[in-house]
Amino acid sequence: MRKNLGLLAVLAVVLVVVAISGCSDNTNTNTNTNTINEKSTKLAIYNNGTTWAHVELVANATNKNGSNMTLWADTFIQPNGNLTLDLSNALGYGDEPLPAGTTIRVQSWKGLFNTTGGGEGTLNIAFQGWSNTLYPTSNDPQTPVTFNPLTINTLPSNITDSIAYIATTPEELANIHSIDTSDQEPLYEEELIVVNADGSVTITISRVPELCQAISSIV
Repeated sequence: MRKNLGLLAVLAVVLVVVAISGCSDNTNTNTNTNTINEKSTKLAIYNNGTTWAHVELVANATNKNGSNMTLWADTFIQPNGNLTLDLSNALGYGDEPLPAGTTIRVQSWKGLFNTTGGGEGTLNIAFQGWSNTLYPTSNDPQTPVTFNPLTINTLPSNITDSIAYIATTPEELANIHSIDTSDQEPLYEEELIVVNADGSVTITISRVPELCQAISSIV
């Protein structure tokens, strides 16, 4: 997990099935059901592929009280699974939709995993955001992200369901022991999330997916 990255802008992430507190390490078996508020602004990640998708996100976010906060999220999503995060709750707005004009700039790294590892596969995920309803409607578009080929890595043995490890302080981050390496999440991408006046959410790809090795060769 990229623990030392700096300013990345306002983000929020992940979950619908299981959440693990940022103050728990990856061996902790205590889990909490993520509470999703009906009116709040939410972000979901869908894995439409045949292998586990790993999505890592890091951001510097502005809380409702005006304070800056860095958010780290390390997520694994099973095939045909999804994760949804209540963004409003994460940023201190409770069950209120995020204010119109809220802009979220996301940097993320992605990889593929399965229980055996080996071979190559296709990343096939999608992002979706919405507000004011518990579940997204047909008017809330998904933004797909696909890339092929990617090397398939071996899934950590303690990952058995879609899950997100989240930290918002350096102390919490120190307890999230890395369970993947940089070469297992080689695909880099940036997304732009904007909350509209009616609470709908527009998600665009601001930097198309590319291999980190290709980035390194250019810099």
